[in-house]
Amino acid sequence: MFSYPVVFVDIETTGGSYRNSRVLEVAAIRYENGKVVDEFSSLINPETYIPSMITSLTGITEGDIVGAPIFADIAERFAAIMEGAVFVAHNVRFDYSFIKNEFAMIGMNFSPRLLCTVRLSRYLYKMEQGHSLAKLIARYDIPFASRHRALDDAKAILYFSEMAFKEHGDELFAAAVQHQLKSQSLPPNLDQEELQRIDNGPGVYIFQDETHQPIYVGKSINLKKRVMSHFQDGASKEVRMSQSVHHIETIPTGSELAALILESKLVKELKPLFNRRLRRVTSYAMVVKDLKGDYATVGIKQGNVDADTDLNSIYGMYPSRMKAKKRLEEITGIFGLCPKLMGLEKATGECFSHRLGKCKGACIGQESPETYNRRFELALEHTRLESWPFDTPITVPVNAKGEQVIIKNWMVQGYIDSEGDPVYDVDEPYFDMDEYKIIRRFIRENKQFIQSFSV
Repeated sequence: MFSYPVVFVDIETTGGSYRNSRVLEVAAIRYENGKVVDEFSSLINPETYIPSMITSLTGITEGDIVGAPIFADIAERFAAIMEGAVFVAHNVRFDYSFIKNEFAMIGMNFSPRLLCTVRLSRYLYKMEQGHSLAKLIARYDIPFASRHRALDDAKAILYFSEMAFKEHGDELFAAAVQHQLKSQSLPPNLDQEELQRIDNGPGVYIFQDETHQPIYVGKSINLKKRVMSHFQDGASKEVRMSQSVHHIETIPTGSELAALILESKLVKELKPLFNRRLRRVTSYAMVVKDLKGDYATVGIKQGNVDADTDLNSIYGMYPSRMKAKKRLEEITGIFGLCPKLMGLEKATGECFSHRLGKCKGACIGQESPETYNRRFELALEHTRLESWPFDTPITVPVNAKGEQVIIKNWMVQGYIDSEGDPVYDVDEPYFDMDEYKIIRRFIRENKQFIQSFSV
C-alpha cells in the first residue's frame, strides 16, 4: 500500500485550538511493508481541566486521567514510532498542530511529512457526499468499538486506507497519495480545481462551507497569493477556518480600492462567522505631537481618529502602546532626538542620553528649537498621518457599473449607486490604518477620477 513507513494518528483534545487546549489522548499505528509493525496509545494528563462537552463526546473523565502520563512522559515513545514515517490523520492539520505544539512546549522539534485521509477520500471518491470520519465509517461499514477514542479512530482510518487501496489498485492509490503529499497544507474539504481557477489580480474572496454559506470574506491585491496564505498559516484560527472551507468564490474588482469597498459591503451583508471573530481595530496607540515650550514633543494616546481629529497632530498609529514606544525608541536613537522630549524618559533636568553625549541638549536648551524641530519632523515624516487634502468629501468610482464611494478624512462615508443616488449605509464611519493606506495610494495615483461631493 505504501512504499515507505506511515503512522496512522488520532488524538482527543480538551478543545478545538492548540493555543489554549491540550492533548487528552493519543494513538499511533505504524504501518510498514504492508502490515502493522507497532502500535501505541495512551491517555494523557493535559495538566488542565476537561470541559464537560469533551467528556460527553469522548467519555473521558477527570478520574480517568488520574495517574496518566503528561505528554513529556510519552514524547520519546511517540517520536520513536514516528521516526522516518509519514504522519497520517483525518483532517491532518488539526492533529498535527496539537502534536507539534506539545513537542514545542518541551523544546523538541516535530515536522514530519503529512498525509490527510479526508483529502485522500475526496480524491478517490469524488462522487460521494461528505468525507468526515463518521460518514466513512457509516458508508463503508468500518468496524469500531468506541467513536471519539483515539485508538479506534486511528484504526478506522487505517481500515479505510486499506479498503481504498484494494478498490483502486496500486497505481491509482499511489497517485492519490502523491497528490496529497504535494498539497498537504490545503483545506481537506476543498477541491483543488477551485484554487486553480483563482486569478492573481485584485478582488474579493469568499470562503464557503459545505452548503455554500459564507464563513469568511477577504480582499487582496493578489487573490491567489492571499487565499493560499490562509492555508499555510499555522495559527489556530486559520487552522479552524481551513477545516471549514469547502468552496471558494472570488470576485475580481480591477483595483485595490474597489476590493476594499466590496469587502466592506459583503461583510456587512453576509455577516460571515469568521469575520465576526476577526474584530476590526477600533483603538490604536496614537503618537500625538505637542509642544513643550518651543520644542516639539510627543505622547502616546489610546484612541482613534474621528471627524474632529486634527490629523496634523498624529505622527503615527500602532496596534499597541508597546509597539508605539518601541518605534519611538528606534527613531530617537537613529536621529539623535531627546528621549525626554520624546516621552521616553521622565528625568528632571538633562536627559540621560545627554550625559552620554547622544542628545544634543534640547532638554536643557543647548540645542535651538529650530534645529531640533527640523530633525524631529524629518525623523517622523514617514509615520505621520497625511492631512485630508480636500475641502469637501469626494467620490471615486469603484466599478464599471457607475457605482461610487464617498470618502472624507480617509474614511468611507457612504456610496452612490449606479443611478447616481447616495446610499448612506455606513452607520459609523471609522478610521482603519489599512484602509487609510489603500485610499491614500488610490487618490495619489487616480486624481483624474476624483470629484468633489456635496449633499
